[in-house]
Amino acid sequence: MNSKLFWDNRFITFLVLTLVFGTVYALNNLLTAPLLLAPGAHLVHLPSGIKFLLVLVFGMVGALSVFTVSLVAGLGFFFEGELPLSLELAVANALAPLMTVKFFIDQQLVQHDLSDLRWKTLTIMGLVYAALNSAMNQLVLYWNRVIHDLIDGLQIMFTGDITGVVLVMVLMRLAIWVVKRKKVAAKDHHLPPGP
Repeated sequence: MNSKLFWDNRFITFLVLTLVFGTVYALNNLLTAPLLLAPGAHLVHLPSGIKFLLVLVFGMVGALSVFTVSLVAGLGFFFEGELPLSLELAVANALAPLMTVKFFIDQQLVQHDLSDLRWKTLTIMGLVYAALNSAMNQLVLYWNRVIHDLIDGLQIMFTGDITGVVLVMVLMRLAIWVVKRKKVAAKDHHLPPGP
């Protein structure tokens, strides 16, 4: 696929992000099913970190992908036939990372193009996102009487969200390290031999 086409065409970007995120979401739920300790709250939830990353990098298109996957998951698997609840959860899942990113950009803690993003700021953003995401999702579930213990759900979901954000950040750091090593190796390969 032409990378220019991918970046410039929002619809293609949306389709690719939705398919990739949907696949990761489904695999995570399949592999960590025993860790689902409360409705909507996995002890380890890698998609939470990916949701944050999608919205951080792709903005509104990433949020729309998160909304779409969340809505399909709600209607198709978790809350079959419950359209209002599934819509509320999809909105919460898309808004939490979007509000976090918007807050940090509006407060000029990070530039819109992320050119000044530092690991410390990214970590704080991840914590804010995890708290907001957990609160919004668990409040929707509590409001709709799906759960009866709000605090327990919040604790479990926050743990899963933090785990997901940290795992994605570790993977990002690892990817950056690999790319840097490859660049250094390629640069060293092109140098003339020493004396």
